[in-house]
Amino acid sequence: MKNQESLYFDIWRKANFKDLIRAYTAAVEKYDDDEIAVGFGEALDAYVDGGKKKYIGTSKQWSSAYTLGRELGVFKDGKYRRYDLSSLAIDFLKSRIVSSEYLLNYLLNLNQLINSKVVHPLYEVLQLFRENTTIDKGFIYNIEVFNLYNRSPENRSQIANILLNRMLDARIIQSSAIKGYYQLDKYPLEQLIQSCVFWDKSPTDFEKLTHNDYVDMISAPNKLIKSYRLGGS
Repeated sequence: MKNQESLYFDIWRKANFKDLIRAYTAAVEKYDDDEIAVGFGEALDAYVDGGKKKYIGTSKQWSSAYTLGRELGVFKDGKYRRYDLSSLAIDFLKSRIVSSEYLLNYLLNLNQLINSKVVHPLYEVLQLFRENTTIDKGFIYNIEVFNLYNRSPENRSQIANILLNRMLDARIIQSSAIKGYYQLDKYPLEQLIQSCVFWDKSPTDFEKLTHNDYVDMISAPNKLIKSYRLGGS
């Protein structure tokens, strides 16, 4: 996995996560590797508010959409076809987990290589709640290991918004009474912290991860999710 200069998330399209994940899983289930670039547009029409808009399935458009799907752990490189669904995406497709649990599992397992150091983004944000009942976007900017001060103001804001929105969709945080501030939502702080899964090898080993290794890391069942705790997939 690439060594990033700072905290990084793919910026492709603003859409409800639940709708996007349904579009990705439906496209992989319905279309083979020769058809999926265009077929993904049909899946966007079926599941995403506003549909495919200007997406017509060009190589560049599909590359951008596919990169986000890979980052979210939806796709693996298959042996007999170009794209296979991850075990996490299959669990979502088969309704073993709901979209908020998919994203919760993703965030609890997500590690990134930033400035040659393996960082757990969710864990770093959760530490802010040890001394604060609410946080805003500025708190994210100031997390030293995220190294966001090297980003442009616009890009820094985009990255922080993506992380906060994914935490919102995972029901880790919710909007507070003060506009622009967030508080914890469904899960107790210590339970969340204890459920974070950390990379236990070296940064060099992390950099050697293949995409399929990364997806396996994201997809590993986290026991904070009820169906996995009770012995599900």
